[in-house]
Amino acid sequence: MKRRTFLLGGLLASGAVFAAPKKNGSGLKKSSRSGLRAPSSAGPAPIKVPAKLAPELALSGGVWRPYELTVDISSTSHGDDALLWVPIPMDTPWQQVTAINWSGGNKTGIRFDPASQLHVFVAESGASTPDLTVNMRVETRTRQFDITKRGTFFHESEEELDRNVRETGYQGTSESLRRLAQEIAGRIIEPLPRARAIYDWVLDKALSGNCQAFEVALPPRTLCPSNKGEDVAIAFVNLCRALNIPARAVWGQIIGESRLSPKLGATGNVTRDQRIRAEFHTPGYGWIPVDPGDVVRFQQLEGLSPTDGRVQNLRKKLFGYWEMNWVGYEYGPGFNLPGGPDTGLPGLATPLATIGNPRAGRVSDATVRFRIEAKPIN
Repeated sequence: MKRRTFLLGGLLASGAVFAAPKKNGSGLKKSSRSGLRAPSSAGPAPIKVPAKLAPELALSGGVWRPYELTVDISSTSHGDDALLWVPIPMDTPWQQVTAINWSGGNKTGIRFDPASQLHVFVAESGASTPDLTVNMRVETRTRQFDITKRGTFFHESEEELDRNVRETGYQGTSESLRRLAQEIAGRIIEPLPRARAIYDWVLDKALSGNCQAFEVALPPRTLCPSNKGEDVAIAFVNLCRALNIPARAVWGQIIGESRLSPKLGATGNVTRDQRIRAEFHTPGYGWIPVDPGDVVRFQQLEGLSPTDGRVQNLRKKLFGYWEMNWVGYEYGPGFNLPGGPDTGLPGLATPLATIGNPRAGRVSDATVRFRIEAKPIN
């Protein structure tokens, strides 16, 4: 599988921590709470940015389910200042990385972008992109919105809410987008039912094959009429933002089988099983998960009509629910690689290599071969 990138721009001024060069390493100790925690003496320290582990635990439930996630990368590209970037799952009340190990590479470390919450494993190699294997233990548990839990959520900062209503380069024309969002919402005033109206409208159009109806809410140069679950999630986010409802897309990876449908899960070789989900914020409830992409994916894979009862049941289920056979890497759309080229990317869910020194204006795209394996741990 090839991944190409055309990246220009300067390195970020801050946000890089590297360990001493080594061939093999082991990463972060298991925490009694969650996720990326104190480094072991054998591995590189992550940037110490506190994770937002809030009392949103009331909105999740069930036991933690452990998985092993392995990423093998190789590249034939050569050039000055090669860098290899491997995304690491976020630390949230619904998912946690409890161990990370790697082999290969030279100078390695973990970098963090506070805006997108992306932790990324970086390997630096002088004249060629290094071969590298990164192995992670990931644990997840169900994320379920409960309308009776009003007032139990983490109070998000105004800065974060403002960030998630701003326009980005991945939105359509502002005025056209705003008119469409207002037309969908009609006389609905409250943000929760407004978001539900957007969710239902976008799915109605996507399930009937009419992605032109929400083309203005898609990134520039997105091709219609080829509906994708990713497009539906991003359209939902951009339409919410147009109504001043904070919303964000979450780039991630399927890592296990689905209890909702065999077609919505994967195990073993999951190299091509990246998914984008979404969430929006409302006063009184905090961040609410939605997964319109899997509704469209289920309909297409099963060859069902939009009115089929199984499709209708799933679309109801996935407003306020994430099945955690999946891990999220970062919030988008649009972010900068921490310590890397700063032209921005829509999202990152697979390994990425850059060749050249951005400060000197020498950056070329790199051909990366990678394989992602996932399996449950009994």
